[in-house]
Amino acid sequence: MSQLLSIAVDPGNVLGRQLTDLERKQLPFAMQRALNDTAFQTRQEWAEVMTRVFDRPTPLTQRAVLYRKATRERLTAEVFLRDEAFKGTPPAKYLQAQVMGGTRRQTGKERKLVAAGLLPAGHFVVPGAGAQLDAYGNISLGQVNRILSQISAQGDATANESAASRGRRNRREGRKTGYTTQFFALKQRRGRLAAGVYQRIRLGRLGSAVRSVLRFVSGVSYRPRYRIFNLAQRLFDRRFPENFERSLYSAVASAWAREFRR
Repeated sequence: MSQLLSIAVDPGNVLGRQLTDLERKQLPFAMQRALNDTAFQTRQEWAEVMTRVFDRPTPLTQRAVLYRKATRERLTAEVFLRDEAFKGTPPAKYLQAQVMGGTRRQTGKERKLVAAGLLPAGHFVVPGAGAQLDAYGNISLGQVNRILSQISAQGDATANESAASRGRRNRREGRKTGYTTQFFALKQRRGRLAAGVYQRIRLGRLGSAVRSVLRFVSGVSYRPRYRIFNLAQRLFDRRFPENFERSLYSAVASAWAREFRR
């Protein structure tokens, strides 16, 4: 469900003052315009704050804030986080922990690891020292696909790396770099290695080394960082009275102008 902002208050008691007959006639239009102006300003503020709160937000995250305009028949404007995505998890879901605090949802990659029996239920994945990160600080999709394929966690049997294809890959790597690599997963600690995904690097006669790529952690807890509801309430209290007075003045002036032209 999308994070939806709904404010039903009257800051400054702008609707409680005496209105002339002409003002009352123009009230629905003025209210509609004031609500839409305030919702748009709120949307802009949410988007601007996002760039300060998050480190390198993805394009989908930057486009997450939407608003739905009020009409004369429905005097409600809505500001919300996008609840759909063509691929992957919608922003309203993966930003929920940043807005409300608490733990986050598992990602699609984590759910695949759980389904494969590699990631313990209720655990999460964080990058290890050997993780390749993309421009937004997330584990690169290419590396994730290689990991899932090699440890048979892709979910699609045709995508899993067979012994024959693994052998061909190792020979190619060996000729190109002088060493070969292989991912493996540990569901629980083994000696000095904590639960996670590792990459074994074979250096021929020089031996081998192991480096951490993904770490499995039992809990990921967030404090509210993206406090959009408090921000929206403050913005509404400050901007709505101004927007309403300006909209009502404009509507009344336009009505007077129409009367004089008759």
